[in-house]
Amino acid sequence: MWSGMNMKREPSLSQSTETFDALRQRIRDRFPTLSPHLQRIARASLEETNAFALNTTPVIAAELGIQPSTLIRFAKELGYSGFSDLQRVFRQRLIEGQVNVRNEVLARDEAAAPPDTRTIFDACLQAHMEAIERLARECDTEALNHAIQMMRQAGHVYVAGLRRSRPIAEYFTYGMIRGEKACSSLDFSGGMAGPQIATIKPDDVLFAIAFPPYSQPVVDAVLDAHVSGRRIVAMTDSAESPLATYAEVALLLGADTATQLQPISGAIALVQTLVMAITRPLKAGD
Repeated sequence: MWSGMNMKREPSLSQSTETFDALRQRIRDRFPTLSPHLQRIARASLEETNAFALNTTPVIAAELGIQPSTLIRFAKELGYSGFSDLQRVFRQRLIEGQVNVRNEVLARDEAAAPPDTRTIFDACLQAHMEAIERLARECDTEALNHAIQMMRQAGHVYVAGLRRSRPIAEYFTYGMIRGEKACSSLDFSGGMAGPQIATIKPDDVLFAIAFPPYSQPVVDAVLDAHVSGRRIVAMTDSAESPLATYAEVALLLGADTATQLQPISGAIALVQTLVMAITRPLKAGD
């Protein structure tokens, strides 16, 4: 009898926006609780990712010595409606990371014809409008004011943001420097982020930005700053994120849309608000 039948399953991800990195981490986390058959699939998905993306369900099942229905059970254990939905995450990894296999992946996906340019354009516009409208509804003005005061009074603001958050972080740094406020980005690429954290003074602030899957270097920078007793402002998705856990104040922006690439328009609007408020000239009574 399959031992995983009574295990708690993930919420349905029939139209997944999950990245491969996030899925890989969930598979690792769930591995000890899976039945032997499902562990065999999990191991193959992590070790033979290309084959897992490109082969058909019967071929994968035959190579693993299992029934095709077991692949479906594996997908459902991870919250997907079926194996094809799960397999799309592996295919998307190839499309984004290996240009030479892009055509092969797309040729194997016979579900639908590609949308025309206008359809893609309209969908992108809609996603950005939804992001802005959500920010207008859900922005915590008290938290925003707190963050502004912290960074306005700071001697220097250090900024941490990678992957999707990097352009947000770079725009914030650009705006702060244009406003003649002492500000710099942590040098992750040069390996100097750690030493920079060590130079943060008590009146400085670390502004950290990350959304799922959270960039580990940014999480590490936040933890180092917290251990050193430094002040932290976070921009992230929820109060449970590893950034918000250690921040004095967190500016929260939830998942905006069901698109593969999440729009950053809401975050950019929030960053522009921060910059304009932080760098405005002092007036009497400020």
